[in-house]
Amino acid sequence: MSSTTSGQHAVARSQSLLAKYAMVGLFPFLMVVMIVGVMLTAMHQPAPNHMPLAVVSSTAAQAERAASQLTAATGEAFELRSVGTEAEARELVLKREVVGAYVGPSVRGQGQAVLYVAGAAGTSQTQALTSVLTGFTIAQSVDLQTEDLAPLPPEDGSGVSTLYLTLGWILSGAIFVLVIGTAAPQLMRPRPFVVVSAGWAVFMGFAVWLMIGPIIGAIDGHPELIGLGALASFTGALVTAFFTRLLSPLGKHNAALAQIAAVPAIGLLVILGVPSSGGAVSVWMEPSLFQWLHDILPMPAVLETARSILYFDARTLGGHITTLLIWLFGFLLLNFIPLTRKNSAKATAPDPVTEPTPVSV
Repeated sequence: MSSTTSGQHAVARSQSLLAKYAMVGLFPFLMVVMIVGVMLTAMHQPAPNHMPLAVVSSTAAQAERAASQLTAATGEAFELRSVGTEAEARELVLKREVVGAYVGPSVRGQGQAVLYVAGAAGTSQTQALTSVLTGFTIAQSVDLQTEDLAPLPPEDGSGVSTLYLTLGWILSGAIFVLVIGTAAPQLMRPRPFVVVSAGWAVFMGFAVWLMIGPIIGAIDGHPELIGLGALASFTGALVTAFFTRLLSPLGKHNAALAQIAAVPAIGLLVILGVPSSGGAVSVWMEPSLFQWLHDILPMPAVLETARSILYFDARTLGGHITTLLIWLFGFLLLNFIPLTRKNSAKATAPDPVTEPTPVSV
């Protein structure tokens, strides 16, 4: 009988150990699947997808004609916007409301056209736009000239500095939470966590700027980016801390499951954030889902703000900063919500069955 019991215990221990190892592998498995699946879906076949393009013509009839010709030649590659003057078109490009502006022969003269672009808004979209419109104008026997209104500086010729700035700031906050959650769990209580993570965010805002700017030389100056970096790092920490607290009950019975809390945080901040940011490939060359995410996720908000400060004289900061601050203050409040208050109250309430009854003397 005892040998049967010990055999059952051995089987149970073996099954428990197997389950534990399976849970340990679940985190890296999910992360790799999400990284490959999401990023490859977004960026494996870039092509213009409703790319906003301004069209300048001398009359409404000429504008309609140019638009119909472009639509017939390019299908759904562009979302066309008729503009009356070249000055207005250039301003739209610099505000990044459109990716470029096409000024046709009706304005420039027979056989002449110009395309205004902003290289600092993304090299991939500039190259794609130039390539498509060059083919279009060649078919129309028109000579197309391209003018870059906001070219990238020599130290950032590929335009990826803003992507690495943003990635460094966001990840510094997320990784900080994963480390202190294990090494110093007492700091995960809301009040000390906010103080410590805010201090860390300021430090990392400076450290990442120092490394990418003065040390590597990929950007020139702009110390105001340190403040943006602090906001980005703090937001990354708050988002990760919330999901860590939300999913912390998973780790009570299986410590390996505690790491799963990082999956939704990293998914929102980085895995969805990178392709929707436009830092590697323009969102106007990705599926429509990522164009929608571009306006609501924190990473695109940080990247576009950094681009605006670096290359566009801080135009149109309001919308992107507002998005970032909504995430920051929203998750700051969420971290102070007592998610386990009801359970704690039950745990501390006296047991009516086991509590001794006072004895009268």
